[in-house]
Amino acid sequence: MKLPYHVSCLESHPLLYRLADGRFQIMGDGNLAPLMIGHEYVLVEAELAEYLSILDLPCVEIIDAVIFDPRRKREIRPHKQLQIGQRFSSDMIRDINLDGERLLIMDDACLFASPLLKQRLEVSAFQYLRFSEALNEFAGTET
Repeated sequence: MKLPYHVSCLESHPLLYRLADGRFQIMGDGNLAPLMIGHEYVLVEAELAEYLSILDLPCVEIIDAVIFDPRRKREIRPHKQLQIGQRFSSDMIRDINLDGERLLIMDDACLFASPLLKQRLEVSAFQYLRFSEALNEFAGTET
């Protein structure tokens, strides 16, 4: 049985909060990472967004993202937001469609990739991506 792979970033980042106007406000200390995932958002650096757009993944829309830094009172625009239409809950993990290359969101906060997309990303230039099978990451076991 094929299972999806949890996708995360080797670099940490501050928590972001989505403002009513659609911008993302930085809520703590630290540098922005090339991949930032939180409740109801996935933000990626422009290079990864371009790479994913060329793949033409099903149910994935890439839009501009604006990050607001309240300490410096400025907007930052190097990231894109991934709007991912294929969603599932943790109890459905063994029943989801993993055909082809696709991204999925679990419980509105965790990014997953199909096995084929994981294979492609592992050999890409985006070495900050980390993968763990199914829910192993949540149990503390990486693959």
